[in-house]
Amino acid sequence: MKSFYLPYPSSREPGLTLFARFDVPDEPRPLLLSMHGWHGQVKEDHPDNVNPAASAEWFVIRPEMRGRGDSGGRPDCNGWELQDAVDAVFYARAKFADRIQNSDLVRLTGGSGGGGNVMAMVGKFPDFFCGARAECGVSDYALWYRNDEKGEFRDEMDVWIGTSPDKDPEAYASRSGVALAENLLTPIVLFHGELDERVPAEHSRLFVETVRRMEKGHLISYYEFKGVGHPGHYSGMTSAQEEFRRKTGGEFLRAACRRITLPQKGRFMVGGYLKTRRFEVILESLNRLAEIEYDLSRSFFRLHALQPLKALVRLLGEDGRWAEKALESDPASYRQPFSASRGSLTSDTAV
Repeated sequence: MKSFYLPYPSSREPGLTLFARFDVPDEPRPLLLSMHGWHGQVKEDHPDNVNPAASAEWFVIRPEMRGRGDSGGRPDCNGWELQDAVDAVFYARAKFADRIQNSDLVRLTGGSGGGGNVMAMVGKFPDFFCGARAECGVSDYALWYRNDEKGEFRDEMDVWIGTSPDKDPEAYASRSGVALAENLLTPIVLFHGELDERVPAEHSRLFVETVRRMEKGHLISYYEFKGVGHPGHYSGMTSAQEEFRRKTGGEFLRAACRRITLPQKGRFMVGGYLKTRRFEVILESLNRLAEIEYDLSRSFFRLHALQPLKALVRLLGEDGRWAEKALESDPASYRQPFSASRGSLTSDTAV
């Protein structure tokens, strides 16, 4: 296996140069997109990165988030930086086609801040990934902001989001995986330390609880490690727990080998934007949360939002071309906006 740190273009911002590390195997291997930690980067090793060990069984893509390493731009906390990561997949498919096995099947993994990326990405790109693994991830950025007594993460959110959750709760919800959890179509496994101080286990519990409340529990597995998480995410982990994490996480991703089928009609929550293989919805602001009602058989779309909202809808035609049309929110009924419940969910297995 050889590793290359390479530039690639942004599909969202022409002229913006991004970087990623591509771990290229000697023989074709399945794709694994791996997200780095909140303060992390991939140009150099960083203690905030909670990533599985490099393995020759995968073609691993490690995107350098905006403003990190050599990547241009500024971090936007689960905004367009998530599209940047997907752009890295398309770049790899083109440049390393002969080293990728089943390029249509992409697995996703990440921990800590990267785990928060994973929870949001399966909601913003509901049919792109065939399997996902989120470790000690942030599911609710408003909750994380308010509980950050040390100020370790809050200062960046003030800049990257541009406001506080008290001033603009919708801006935080639009970036939070728990607000998009009902979109879940991708099988996902979550791991968390019971005593995690930096990202409390409540974040994974909330995400799992929301998914199950939406009657999608068959898609999610959650494992919480007893006595683990102080002072680091996995401090205090025993060798048996580490072996369980490694084996269970690996087996889960290896078993995720089915292309996700998008329902012909339905509803999705849109946090800033939504990207599917068949259609896309781009709101006028990353800070808005909306609901899109759709029926592809009729090319029908209806947008619901708390306040008047404009969006761009792109629809893929049978000729392979994308058609665009403007859409304005319907002032009619809108379901109760996102609010995270504070349940007492326990893991499938306390390890």
